[in-house]
Amino acid sequence: MTHLLRRSMFWTALFVAPVPVGASPTEATPPPPAPVQAEPPAAPEMASEIVPFIQPFDLDATRRMSVQVTIGGQGPFAFLVDTGAERTVIARELATRLGLVEGARLRMATIGGSATVPSFRVAALQMSNLHLAAVDAPAFHGRHIGAAGLIGVDMLEERRVLIDFRKERMEIRETRRRAPPIINDDDAIIVTARNSAGRLILSDARLSGRRIDVIVDTGAQTSVGNLALQKLVTERRANRFPFVATELTAVTGEDVPALRTTIKRIVINGMDVNDLNVSFADSQAFRVLGLSERPALLLGMDALSLFDRIEIDFPNKRVVFDLPDAAQRPTVPRFAANIAGDGG
Repeated sequence: MTHLLRRSMFWTALFVAPVPVGASPTEATPPPPAPVQAEPPAAPEMASEIVPFIQPFDLDATRRMSVQVTIGGQGPFAFLVDTGAERTVIARELATRLGLVEGARLRMATIGGSATVPSFRVAALQMSNLHLAAVDAPAFHGRHIGAAGLIGVDMLEERRVLIDFRKERMEIRETRRRAPPIINDDDAIIVTARNSAGRLILSDARLSGRRIDVIVDTGAQTSVGNLALQKLVTERRANRFPFVATELTAVTGEDVPALRTTIKRIVINGMDVNDLNVSFADSQAFRVLGLSERPALLLGMDALSLFDRIEIDFPNKRVVFDLPDAAQRPTVPRFAANIAGDGG
């Protein structure tokens, strides 16, 4: 089975195929930077089935979201929260520094090809009062991850994540099936989803009337589409500007050629998302998810951070978008926001 991860200067994508190959010594790595000191967790505001983990988050230079974690009581270390990554990942430098036991080497399918990387046993990963399961984490160089590690959906699939961009904090709750949404504002949009290898694919998204697959991806700086979506955009003349050449950078450090433009309008369950910057690439990530033949989009942080709040409920297969106060919401259409360019 092949798994997905990702990171990038524009986007990070990689799929981890847990195919052990011959073990080899851990590569020598430079000493990691000093860990970032954690801020005290904020007090919970809402009731929950179990006391939730609530913690301030930081948006890094690529607008990805990081939180503080400890490993075996050491830390804290800044990990990116990545709802598009199937596996939790650790930086090689940090694994070496902590003396973690190296496990099998794993073959990775990345946005540009494949790579074989070591894995390390992470026995005790903790975020505030939330204890996460032990994991054999694939390892990449910290300079390519852009953090000490990634929290993937293997740690989130039985939980729901509430991201509050107004207060810049994230809440992770244990939850039960059929639990009502946390966000119940009048201007909230509830979108049901299906599950593919741990990721939630939104069930009702369209471009020029054609159904497309959309995955909420908190680990991506910018939104990324597959070649089928690029073809659809071209055929329907749905791009506001001409395509320009760019590159995506994977967690392995490889650069992948891509084309970039601005899509005029995508409709998600009746909600308009206008002027969305998207990079298009022939990515292995889409093939692993079975999304290479039909138009598909990974919705990145440049778009997500324009909402007031987002609730990603893995067990109940839904995503709730809380529209910003400035958004217009007539009966038809509903406008999420005009998404500004990111300079890429």
